Amino acid sequence: MQAFPTALLIERPLIYASLYDLAAVVFGSEGLARLSTGDDHDEFDKLRVRHEIAQATKLLIEVAVILRNLLDGGEWPLDVIHEIRVDRRPETEVGSIREGRKDEVPLRFREACNKLIHAKKISFGMASLPDRMNFLNGMVELHGDWQGTEWVAHLRLADFIRMAVRQL
Repeated sequence: MQAFPTALLIERPLIYASLYDLAAVVFGSEGLARLSTGDDHDEFDKLRVRHEIAQATKLLIEVAVILRNLLDGGEWPLDVIHEIRVDRRPETEVGSIREGRKDEVPLRFREACNKLIHAKKISFGMASLPDRMNFLNGMVELHGDWQGTEWVAHLRLADFIRMAVRQL
C-alpha cells in the first residue's frame, strides 16, 4: 500500500478562497453600484441584481459549514496573536442575537456559524447612493428557531471574515 505524505487539510485552501469571494461580493457591491448608470439596461446592475445576493448567500453558508467542520474536528489552529489553543481563547463578538422575548446578547463566532447553517431566512442589509442603486452594506439578518423558540441574529460580515482569516 502506498503511503501519502502529510498535506494541508482541504478546508484551508477552500476557506481562504470562499472568504475572499464573499468579501469581494459583499464589499465590492458599492463599487458596482457606483459604476451603474441607474438605467434599466445597465450591465453592472444586471450582474448585481441577478447574482449578488444569491452568490453572497451561497458563499456565507459554505464558509459557515467549513468553519464549523474545522471547529468541531479539533482542527482549528493556534491563535496567532496569543499563541494559545483556541479552546482557551475568548471568542470575538461578530454580531448580536435575540432569542424569543429575551434581550439581545452578543453573537460569538462559533454560534454565528451555527446560526448561518440553521437559518431559515437570510437577509442582507442594504445602503444606497444618492440617485443610485442600493448595495450590500455588510450586515446580515438571520431568522430561525431552536426547540420552538424563534431567534433573530444580526451578523457583521467584516468582523466574521476577520475572525475567520485571523485563525487560519
